[in-house]
Amino acid sequence: MGKKRVIFYLIDGARPDILQKYAQQGHLPNMKKHFLEEGSYTKGTTCFPSTTGPAYLPYLCGSFPGDHHITGIRWFDKDAFKKGRWGRNAMRSYCGYEAKYFNEDMNPDYPSLFETYPGGLNIYNMITKGVEEENDLTRVGKSKLYTRAHFKKIHHPVDKLGHARLMEAIENEFQFIFAVFPSIDWDSHYHHYDHEETLEAYKIADQSVGEVIQKLEEKNWLDDTLIVMASDHGLTSTKVHLDVAKFFRKQGYRTLAYPTIWTLFPQVAVFISGNSFASVSFLDQEGFYFTDQLMKKHGQALTAFVENEAIDFILTRKNATDISVINKDGEALIKVKDGQMSYEAITANPLGLENTNKWLNDKEAFDYCFDSDYPDAFVQIKQLFASHRSGDVVVSANVGYDLRDFWEIPEHLGSHGSLHKEHIHVPILMNKKDLLPQPIRTTEVYHLIRSHLDG
Repeated sequence: MGKKRVIFYLIDGARPDILQKYAQQGHLPNMKKHFLEEGSYTKGTTCFPSTTGPAYLPYLCGSFPGDHHITGIRWFDKDAFKKGRWGRNAMRSYCGYEAKYFNEDMNPDYPSLFETYPGGLNIYNMITKGVEEENDLTRVGKSKLYTRAHFKKIHHPVDKLGHARLMEAIENEFQFIFAVFPSIDWDSHYHHYDHEETLEAYKIADQSVGEVIQKLEEKNWLDDTLIVMASDHGLTSTKVHLDVAKFFRKQGYRTLAYPTIWTLFPQVAVFISGNSFASVSFLDQEGFYFTDQLMKKHGQALTAFVENEAIDFILTRKNATDISVINKDGEALIKVKDGQMSYEAITANPLGLENTNKWLNDKEAFDYCFDSDYPDAFVQIKQLFASHRSGDVVVSANVGYDLRDFWEIPEHLGSHGSLHKEHIHVPILMNKKDLLPQPIRTTEVYHLIRSHLDG
C-alpha cells in the first residue's frame, strides 16, 4: 500500500441533473466511466447561502458558514458597525479586494484541510489558509486572468491553465490538491446552465479527469488516490431582477449596500450573495429584532416586500431560539431546542412541509427535508441564524428572480444563493466504489477525505 492522496475538483456551479444529462449523452466519457460507472455518485446538499466562497467551507473545514460568521459572499455586522462603521469587521465583500480577508475571517476552531495536512497544493481556490505561498499554484496572475474572463466573457482559458497547473503538480510528490474549475459557474451566469459554452466548460473538466487518471496510472498512484469531484451550489436562469437596496430606498429608507457603502446615516443595510440571497439589517435598534417587534416597526415595508413576486420567503428571529418563515400568505415556525428542530405551519406553510410533531436531530432533519423543495432547510436555517452576522431579515428569492440589478456588469442571466433545491442540490462524485451510498451534506465529504488520508 502506497501513500494516500486526494485530488479535489471543485466544478463551481455544476448542477447534478445537467452533469448526468451530459454524461449520458456521451459528452463526459471520463466522468461517466471513472465516477458514475466504476466509482460513486450521489446528489448532495450544499449550505445556505448557496454561494461560492462560503460554500467551500463545508468541503475544506467540515463546517458551515454560520460556524465561521462568514454568512455570505457579502456580510454586515450590526454590532461592529455601531461601534465604528469604518472598522474592518463592520462589513465585508469578498468580491473585491477584501477577498484577502477571507482566511483571517475563518474560525480557527475549524481548521482547513490545508492546515491539517501541511504541504497541500491549491489551484484558484480563494481559501488558502494553511497553504504555503509556493504551493498556491495560481496565485500569480489570477486577478488579471479572472478580470479578463469576467468582463470579456472568455472563461475557458482559466480552466485550461488550471488543468495545466494540476498536471504539473502531480508530476511530483503530493498528498492533497484542491483545484477549482470556475467556468461552469461563469458560463451559467452569463449564458445559461445548459448552453454550448457551459457544455464546453464541463468537457474541459472531463478531459482533465482523463489526463490526470492516466498520469496517476503511469506513476502507479491511482489505487491510493481518492479523486473527488463536486460542486458548491446549483444555479437557475434569471429572468427578472429585483434590486433589494433600491426597493428599500423607494420605501423611504437610507440604504447601505455594496458598492455604495458611503451612505450617510443609513437606516437599513442590504447585503447580497449569489444574487438570490440577501441579508437585511435595520439600524434603528441595537441588537437583533424579533419578528413581532420587527413587523410592528417595519411591517409596512416588509409586507410590501414579501408580496413582490421575486420573494419566495423571508426569515426572521421569532425569539432567542426560534425562526419565523414568512411569505405573502403568512408564517410558519422552525423551533430549535437543545440543537434539535421542529416545524409548525401557523398561518401559512412557506416550506411546503408537514408539521413535524416531534423534535428532529440533524440527521433526521436532513432526511425529513431532502426530497422537498428546500433540502436540509431546518439545519441550514439553524446554522445561519446561529451567527450574529445573519441580519434581522434573511431573504430567499423565487426561482427565475434575483435580488441585485444595476451593479451587475455584465448582467447576470443566472443566479444562486437561495434555499431552493435547484440551488442546494449538488453533484458529488468519487473514483472509489461504495463511498457514497446515499445523499449526504457537503460537510460529510470533508470527513470522507480525512478518513482516506488517515487510513
